[in-house]
Amino acid sequence: MCPGLYLPFLFVSSFHWGYKKFNADTKKFVSHINKESVNAANLILVPIIESSHWTLLVGNLKNKVWDFYDSLPKKTHRAILPEVISHLYEETTTSFATDIRRWRIRRIKQVPTQKNSVDCGMYVCKYMEAVIQPEAVVWADVKDWEDNMAKFRAEFAYAILSTTIK
Repeated sequence: MCPGLYLPFLFVSSFHWGYKKFNADTKKFVSHINKESVNAANLILVPIIESSHWTLLVGNLKNKVWDFYDSLPKKTHRAILPEVISHLYEETTTSFATDIRRWRIRRIKQVPTQKNSVDCGMYVCKYMEAVIQPEAVVWADVKDWEDNMAKFRAEFAYAILSTTIK
């Protein structure tokens, strides 16, 4: 990562929510979240997989608000958010200066949406890529994701395959 290239963010693995459904230990997925990391970050990214659909929950740590991104907007996708946030809070309670369960949840409108039933994971990746940029995204100007999905998949695969894990 290049310092200053992206807004500072924390990432919560989708396994945190996924393992909860199986009553498995999930603390290992949030062990990096503490007071220091929260104070150093602007955002907390929480990708969610529920009923074979990916969505993204983004906590704005400075404004104390949750932003919800859904490429197939439905109320049922949003319905689990309080439970996801509560589970995160239960395992990171001492890390936050305020109760993150009380933050307002906003559904972000005008984001690119999918026309099929298979691209939600790539949309979540693209949402994350967009929200960590230092300049605010003008979602109304972002219209070509569906047409460029094959290119995005290739770029994503290349980035994974050309990265060295240390």
